[in-house]
Amino acid sequence: MHTQHTNPALNGREQEELAMTEAEYFRSIGRLEAQVAALVSSVSELKTKVDGIDARLDQLDRLANRWKGGFAVILTLGAIAGFVLDNLFRWLSSKGS
Repeated sequence: MHTQHTNPALNGREQEELAMTEAEYFRSIGRLEAQVAALVSSVSELKTKVDGIDARLDQLDRLANRWKGGFAVILTLGAIAGFVLDNLFRWLSSKGS
C-alpha cells in the first residue's frame, strides 16, 4: 500500500521518492523510538551524575563553612595573643628603663 503525500513545493519525481510504504513508516517510527529510548537513558544517567555532584557540593560547602569558622577562631586567638604579648613587652620595656 503506497501512501502518497503531496507537497506543492516538490515536483512529481521528488514526491515519488518521498512516498513511503507503511512498513517503511513503521521502521522509521521504530528507529525514532530507539533514539528516544537512548535519549531517556542518557538523561537519566545525567540526572544521576548531577545528583552525585550536588551531594559532593553540599559536602564541600559544609567543609568550607567549618574552615571559615575555624579561621575566625584562629584569627581571634591570634589577635588576643598579639594584644597580650604587646602589652607584656611594653610592660617589660617600661620596667627596664
